[in-house]
Formats: sequence, C-alpha cells, structure tokens
Amino acid sequence: MSIKQITLPDFLSHAADELKAVEQNHTLLQLMRDGQIVAYLSPAAKPNGNTDTLSDWMGTGSGFALAPGCTLEDPAFAPEEWEDAADDS
Repeated sequence: MSIKQITLPDFLSHAADELKAVEQNHTLLQLMRDGQIVAYLSPAAKPNGNTDTLSDWMGTGSGFALAPGCTLEDPAFAPEEWEDAADDS
C-alpha cells in the first residue's frame, strides 16, 4: 500500500478524486495541517467470506459468552469496591 500526504485544503478541493484513489489504488492518505498529520484515510477492509451486509461483516454477537453466573446487568464492581476505585484516581 502506498502512502500519500496531502494538506487539508488540497484534500477538500479534490476529495472525490482522492477518495477514488484510496479505494482503487489502496493508498493510505495522510491528511496534514500545519505540517502535522491530523488524520488518516485508508481503504475499507473487505469483509471475510460471503457476506452481503455490514451487519454480516461485523457479526451479531452470537457465540458471545459471559462468565458463569454473570449477566449484562451486573455491575463491573461490587458496591463496596466503588469507593476504593474512586480513591485510586
């Protein structure tokens, strides 16, 4: 993958062309302001397998497991541990 640096004003002037280059040429675009990189623009990852939608690619959470006896509603800490955690900050 090639890397290209471009200033924000230049990117804004040619955004459609730059996006097309990122997509077609697998270019990593470094967006610059005052000589500093402020953002990266890269091609989107291709989904694995035969997926047709973003939710297929990201997954549904099936197979997700919690520790035995835990639910999503359980707090991460017991109430008596809350004050100890607050003292650490």
